[in-house]
Amino acid sequence: MAARDDAARVEANRDRRRDLGMTALACLGWSALGIACILWSGHTTNYTYGTMAFYAGIGIGNGGIIFTLLGAYRRGEKRGDW
Repeated sequence: MAARDDAARVEANRDRRRDLGMTALACLGWSALGIACILWSGHTTNYTYGTMAFYAGIGIGNGGIIFTLLGAYRRGEKRGDW
């Protein structure tokens, strides 16, 4: 029984680390996309497009990170990580 429990614990730790790693990569992706929109807003010569891109970058970056972290928390709760 101890060997079976050890194998289950190792697999559970692997799943948790993989999920947290993928969550970190997704947060980096959302951040990069938001930063790209903000940088494009400074590059464009049209004031309206620049303003729209700036606020879209803030919304995409922050919103994507928040929803990704909330999803990771929900999956961790389902698995029993915390």
